Amino acid sequence: MKIMYVITDLHTGGAELQMATLVGHLKDRSQSCHVFTLLSDGSLRDHLGELAVPVYSGGLKKRDLLRAPWKIIYAQMKLVRVVQKQRPSVVHAFLPLATFMGALAGRIARVPLIISSRRALGKHQERHILLRPFDLLANRLSHCVTVNSKAVWEDTIHRDHIDPKKMALIYNGVDSLTFESAQPFRGETRKKLGIKPREKVIIVIANLILYKGHSDLLKAARKVLKHIPKALFLLVGEDRGIGGNLKRISIDFGIASKVRFLGLRDDIPQLLAVSDISVLPSHEEGFSNVILESMAAALPIVATNVGGNSEAVVNGVTGWLVPPKNPDAMAEKIVDLLHDPQKARSWGKQGRKRVNKKFTIERMVQEHIKLYKGID
Repeated sequence: MKIMYVITDLHTGGAELQMATLVGHLKDRSQSCHVFTLLSDGSLRDHLGELAVPVYSGGLKKRDLLRAPWKIIYAQMKLVRVVQKQRPSVVHAFLPLATFMGALAGRIARVPLIISSRRALGKHQERHILLRPFDLLANRLSHCVTVNSKAVWEDTIHRDHIDPKKMALIYNGVDSLTFESAQPFRGETRKKLGIKPREKVIIVIANLILYKGHSDLLKAARKVLKHIPKALFLLVGEDRGIGGNLKRISIDFGIASKVRFLGLRDDIPQLLAVSDISVLPSHEEGFSNVILESMAAALPIVATNVGGNSEAVVNGVTGWLVPPKNPDAMAEKIVDLLHDPQKARSWGKQGRKRVNKKFTIERMVQEHIKLYKGID
């Protein structure tokens, strides 16, 4: 097979990482993979280069989507030319706008199988109303629309009125060995990071975006520290414009010395290994890679009960689910796990077992191959 993947950019977001993982494993199976990215930048470009995966660019810059939308037409023309030249058997597109452009190019080039992937709830249609018609057109032009959780499945049907027969559910996958292998170096890594032996580390891995709920986390952190002064909060993720405000909040709350903003990192397995609890305070989620990675690292989870989080976390077995925008509930469950380290360890082990049974990369890859080959 030859598969052409179309995506907005190659930054290290959830959809981008899952696509890159899929591409890498398909390459191992001698499949021909190509990637077209609308924007020219992204740290995953080097990774794909190491895999000898051809990467084509639409030449757009981030601001072009708002300030020079006509450039999208040129990017579309480039995409059509690439698809016509490469003649893939599958075009598989990810994320809003890219799904429409990929599906349109696929139809123009008469590609046998066109797939669009919905990776999150359709809240983007509310934030950017112009994206809704492009989503609807992408659905119509695609032969199949994949989703990564039941929550996204139901949301897509509700918002877009799509025929469920046209949809396929394929959960994200994670490689547990990557996270297990970092565990023996927990003490050494904590020393390098300047974490004291008795400090209890709560990690939050999410780019600094409003809907990821970091302000709720800081409110919860203030309450947690009243009960457990040795708690330390690590906030890992790229600043998408709210980092300065979050730092001011931590100063105003008097907890700045207990909150570390680590920015975008490439050592996530090591950071999870030094942690005791993983928290996801999001107001919305499709299906969280971070939750799977945290479970693979044998960490108990405290996550908001939004989107597909309840499909990964078993409440009271592998972690706690709390209402979104409720710092009090979040703080209560964090304290509960920190006060009962035996339960926290047990739940973490249960989480790892669940990942190894239900959310493996091998399963994710095999389900895509079946889809590409048209096997039921």
